[in-house]
Amino acid sequence: MAGEIDYTGAVLSEAQIGIVNKTPGWSTLTIPAYNTIGFVINPHYYPWDIPQVREALCYVINRTEVAASWGLSLARPDYYPQPIVPETIATFPPDVRQFIIPCSYDPAKAVQILQSLGFYKKGGYWYTPNGTQLSLTVIAPAGWTDWDTMAQDAVEQLDAFGINAKLLTIDVGTFWSVVLPNAEYEALINGIANAPSYSTMWIWTNWPWWEEGRAISAGVSGSDVWPFQWPNGTCSPVIVPTTPNIPNGTIVWCVNSTFGYINLTNWQSFVIQYSPGKPEYDLALEVIFAWMHYFVPIVPLYDKYWPFEYSTSIMDPGWLFQGYVYDNYPGLLAVFLEYQPWGYGNQPFSVNTWGLFAPKGIVPPVAQAIANGSIWTKYPQYAAFLGIPTPDPMLQEAVASYFHIPYTPVTTTITTTTTTTTTTTSTTTPVTTTSTTTTTTTTTTTTTTAITTTAVSTVTTIATMTSTVTSTTTSTTTAVSTVTVTKTVISTALIAGIIIIVIVIAAVAALIALRRR
Repeated sequence: MAGEIDYTGAVLSEAQIGIVNKTPGWSTLTIPAYNTIGFVINPHYYPWDIPQVREALCYVINRTEVAASWGLSLARPDYYPQPIVPETIATFPPDVRQFIIPCSYDPAKAVQILQSLGFYKKGGYWYTPNGTQLSLTVIAPAGWTDWDTMAQDAVEQLDAFGINAKLLTIDVGTFWSVVLPNAEYEALINGIANAPSYSTMWIWTNWPWWEEGRAISAGVSGSDVWPFQWPNGTCSPVIVPTTPNIPNGTIVWCVNSTFGYINLTNWQSFVIQYSPGKPEYDLALEVIFAWMHYFVPIVPLYDKYWPFEYSTSIMDPGWLFQGYVYDNYPGLLAVFLEYQPWGYGNQPFSVNTWGLFAPKGIVPPVAQAIANGSIWTKYPQYAAFLGIPTPDPMLQEAVASYFHIPYTPVTTTITTTTTTTTTTTSTTTPVTTTSTTTTTTTTTTTTTTAITTTAVSTVTTIATMTSTVTSTTTSTTTAVSTVTVTKTVISTALIAGIIIIVIVIAAVAALIALRRR
């Protein structure tokens, strides 16, 4: 590697990574690839068209054993048949997250499912109700040592369970250009998820069917309608507004209260109209995740971690992997991973143009912008893109500490103004008053005449307070404090700054008091 390459994403084993780390001027980072690898099962073959048989496979395989066959620092067990990775489940809204449901390692449950369907075991292998042996041939690209190694372990577990399973490795070009797209397989190994989180799930939803080829695909007659059931064992239809691409508006329809079908072509036409954060988008994810839980189009195996080998003379990515940054801001790491060089033509600018890395001893632009606060005060859209939309002084301190540079704390201030409005209502009440006048006239004959006069009084006005309306206006402002500190002197500088501020405030207060006198 001397002087010939600067960085690479070669899929090395744990032993090979150890050699790189001992090479002067080179280092490695083992990073999550946000990609689950699993077995794609072709449902056009009996009995793999039965959802419960596919479900049984999910319970047969011990994922920890699979991951350990390559190295637990490079692969983690993953039981989710949905296109997600365990690290980012929390980024999904609760209404979507309830449909992200894993299977488990439970061979006894697999036995129960198969027996309930009429399968039986003879001579150590399972047989279908029609008497044919239950077998499965898994195809993998030759030379992809991590895939091949872990696929072999999973196949051996299936065989030990009683499924006559075999692994067949073939030419890489044939695998990707012929076998996968044309669905010329009974089963093969492939990736499930290629989207780091909820906000980037659109990467997957734009066209997820590359994973199965023509075996399961929108727009392919005979491959776009499959059995459906909600996780609670029921079926209820999903109808959306009609469009030219969804003429009847039907995504899910039901045969009865427990069983129905999903139209993947209509689902695809629906989901691409919306973006993350929209309720329609969430609905689309709920439907497809529920279907994946029921139908298990891909049996998950492991969550991939990728060794990234680099020359320390051209980049220093270590700041992204500090505890606080790594644990709280996966979006920063996701941007790095989504545009890593090996995923986009091995172009050097792919990983550096985002301003995340620089040679050791040089502060990269994004790190500098975080430290001085300008990422939020001048470039808020970019901050949101990087997954750091809100100012965080602790993030600033972590970055500044790594590079030994000053940082300017940025705070968000919320100002609340309350206005009270009183409404007075005038009520007019007419009042009727009756008075009686008696006049007496004396003559030789005494006559008494009673005259009654009725008059309406003047209008009486009663003032009544009927309501009090309170309106609250909240405005958010971002202010950069004037205190600049570095990691090595943070305590002293902060205390000194507070003392100075207190003295200034006291002086101003005294001046105001003197003027009032």
